[in-house]
Amino acid sequence: MYNFQTINPTVIAENMMQNSELIKQFLSLYLQQIPEDVQNLKNAVTNRNHTESASKAHHIKPTMEYVGATALRQKFQDIETAAKNQIAFEQIDLLIDEADQACSILLEEIKQYLATL
Repeated sequence: MYNFQTINPTVIAENMMQNSELIKQFLSLYLQQIPEDVQNLKNAVTNRNHTESASKAHHIKPTMEYVGATALRQKFQDIETAAKNQIAFEQIDLLIDEADQACSILLEEIKQYLATL
């Protein structure tokens, strides 16, 4: 059994009403959507747009909760808060790097979990 560090299979099952077909559909969608959402956030940060960065970070947070990735959801909350508070983008860049690395682990764990279904 894979030792998940980021996702929580129990939370996923609860959120998807213990329906393995629904879990497979949503997780497959997340494998496509999360990288796209993170790239959109990175683009907003690259463009040095605080408002757009906050909005994009906010958009990602619920997805993290659905898969039980509470610590990662908090990273996106930190990015959203930093952007809303007009924190220097050099600081936000560091937060983005952390979240991006954590998302790579998240995606790998989702793939591993999908393989068990």
